[in-house]
Amino acid sequence: MVEYYYYKSPQVKKVEPLSGLTEGGTPLEISGAWFDNKLQYGLVPHCKIGDKVVRAIFHSTVRLVCMTPPSENTYSALPVRISQNGVDWVDTGFSYSYYHQATI
Repeated sequence: MVEYYYYKSPQVKKVEPLSGLTEGGTPLEISGAWFDNKLQYGLVPHCKIGDKVVRAIFHSTVRLVCMTPPSENTYSALPVRISQNGVDWVDTGFSYSYYHQATI
């Protein structure tokens, strides 16, 4: 007998903030619906900013948080995608931009 787990494709309503430092480490909050986290079924949420993948922190079925990875790609709007399993990606419709720390 094989067990199979069905889940809905996540929907994203908001991504905040839309920019952060090139050093990374900015908490990127993703709000929406149908987020899931069930390791036993291979459901571990991830975020992809441009081509960089990070594991998401699952807060609830309506909220994920991803710590942005470092990037030297400044001032370009990079697409933000999420995945329930690290394989199948959903485009959020939002973009994220990096900028350098201002120096005086």
